[in-house]
Amino acid sequence: MDIVKAAIKASQHQPTTFIGEETDLLILLLYYAETNNKGLYFRSDKTTVPMVYNISEMKQVLNSDMYSQLLFIHTVTGCDTSRIFSIGKRSAFQKPVNGDLTIKTFANAFLLLNQANSVIEERGCKAMTVLFGGKSTDSLASLRYNLLIKNIVSANSFVTPERLHPTSSSNKYHSFRVYYQIVVWTGNE
Repeated sequence: MDIVKAAIKASQHQPTTFIGEETDLLILLLYYAETNNKGLYFRSDKTTVPMVYNISEMKQVLNSDMYSQLLFIHTVTGCDTSRIFSIGKRSAFQKPVNGDLTIKTFANAFLLLNQANSVIEERGCKAMTVLFGGKSTDSLASLRYNLLIKNIVSANSFVTPERLHPTSSSNKYHSFRVYYQIVVWTGNE
């Protein structure tokens, strides 16, 4: 996080290009950067053709609520070892972009300091249910069961455990990790 803040500070005096591979860095730049800078860019060489993002232009296109929603979505979808199987970041990011108010509601709950564990657990389960295509009124357990039955019926071979959707219990701890990560990233630790 310090390196992101250093790039933002440098951009107040001169055009600055931040070179990185992780989406975390782009999300944090969007969350923290101000639009009144001399030019702040994020360059990713992850693909064969390097991508350069103008942070100020991106912030002007997105509304201010969107920055915190992106922070939540990026964190809840995870990456590497905390990634939720079969939920892509792109489809998850499209939900608030397309005006999905349920994700906004859940994101806002994760941004409040000293939020009760029961609220984090409940909103985390509802968010996961919506990300898996259910309604916010569905339970994660019933959605998991219905999707498992659907997978079994359509499977040509054994349904492997990693393809199962998270249980409410595993999602509880995932939600606590998400909340803690957001607290750290927003500097409220």
